[in-house]
Amino acid sequence: MAALKSRGEKITPAKEKELLDRITKSYETQTSPYYAASRLWLDEIIDPLETRKWISMGIEAADHAPIEKPFNIGVLQT
Repeated sequence: MAALKSRGEKITPAKEKELLDRITKSYETQTSPYYAASRLWLDEIIDPLETRKWISMGIEAADHAPIEKPFNIGVLQT
């Protein structure tokens, strides 16, 4: 709305509702896991009931990864 106002456009309640509806529809479409999968943003869609299994597999895989260099957090300043 700020961009429209800066261009001198008058924001009517109808225009505001149209803008909100368009943004809401865009968000609803783009937050779908199928939308993300179609753009290869994720590897797989899992069943929420299998979340614990997938997290366990990730921890197990990380546990078997070789440590290539020592962990160093650097200097912490407060």
